[in-house]
Amino acid sequence: MKKFYHKHEKFLFLFFMIVVTALITSAVYFAFSSSKAETVSLPPAEQNTEAKPQVSQAAFNFGSDSSWENAIINVNKKVAPAVVYIDTVRTVKTSPLVPDIFREFFGPDFFDSGEREYQQQGTGSGFIIRSDGYIVTNNHVIDGADKVTVNLKGGKKYKAKIIGTDKKYDLAILKIEAKGLPYLELGKSDDLEIGQWVVAIGNPFGLHETVTVGIISALNRSLSSDQTDGGYLIQTDAAINPGNSGGPLVDLNGKVIGINEAILSNAQNIGFAIPIKLLNDNLDELISKGRIAHATESKPWLGIYMQDVNEDMTAYFNLPFKNGIYVGRIVKDSPAAKAGLQSGDIITQVNRKEIKSGEELALLIQKMNIGDKLSLLAWRDNQFKKFDVILEARPEDE
Repeated sequence: MKKFYHKHEKFLFLFFMIVVTALITSAVYFAFSSSKAETVSLPPAEQNTEAKPQVSQAAFNFGSDSSWENAIINVNKKVAPAVVYIDTVRTVKTSPLVPDIFREFFGPDFFDSGEREYQQQGTGSGFIIRSDGYIVTNNHVIDGADKVTVNLKGGKKYKAKIIGTDKKYDLAILKIEAKGLPYLELGKSDDLEIGQWVVAIGNPFGLHETVTVGIISALNRSLSSDQTDGGYLIQTDAAINPGNSGGPLVDLNGKVIGINEAILSNAQNIGFAIPIKLLNDNLDELISKGRIAHATESKPWLGIYMQDVNEDMTAYFNLPFKNGIYVGRIVKDSPAAKAGLQSGDIITQVNRKEIKSGEELALLIQKMNIGDKLSLLAWRDNQFKKFDVILEARPEDE
């Protein structure tokens, strides 16, 4: 046995080394495979929870379609069927071009002294506010008209009756004999914002169903030279042209927030509209009484239409004065008419002081009170005459 061990010693040692090497190799292999197969859970990446700024879509949602183009299209589809176009005919009387004082100088037969009449046609816009034919427009669109015709979308024409008018707010209500008409919803003008989008629809220059878009440029504007009146008009850069008067100014929901009224002829992109509140507050009175009862004016009034007389005129006709006020027309039943003033008189003195211009006379009257007496010296029939005028309150319609 011992002999066998020595004989195979090298062989046994080699076999032992092979077995040990195999075991070590297997252990290393399994250890490596185990570490590679093990799933390592990494911490989740930190998420940025800060909200990213986004454009609010609410401001651009107009009905079911959120596009700006379709918003305007939808407004027009909603509003246009209730917008009307108004044609007027009025008889206009023209006074002679030569003042009476010049006629008297040359003699009564030198000029043709008769008044002339002609038919004047006008156009404007309006909108239906009730299905039974009540229509809103501007007073100046139908003022003095002998005939008013309302044209509906689609071509139907109706003779209109004037129900109520108001010169101060430039409002008028018409009525046509029709039923089941489309009409517009009146909105609110108290909460309007500068920069708010608006749409104007009307009949500029006789071009039916013209749509213009713009923004509210300013609020509480006034077109009056008398700053004591205050301002209430809406100013917009939506194009408003002659013929747009009386048409609706609407918001992007199609609700009427103003009544288009006027433009500045010497400026671009400046138009004005009457806030719908003035109509809402006075609509029942306009329909039931035909007028709006404004608070009594406390301003004194003379009641003449006047023009300054210059030095060239006085020199040409050899008048015994250089300055004065030519009376072009006397308002019926006015203080001036009651005092005996006539068209063609030339006022040279007021309260024994020389008067040089109509503006000077107007400023003087503004400082006086109702019931005060005004002493006038006027030139008539080549002689001076004195007139005592008792100032009265200005009527509502003047």
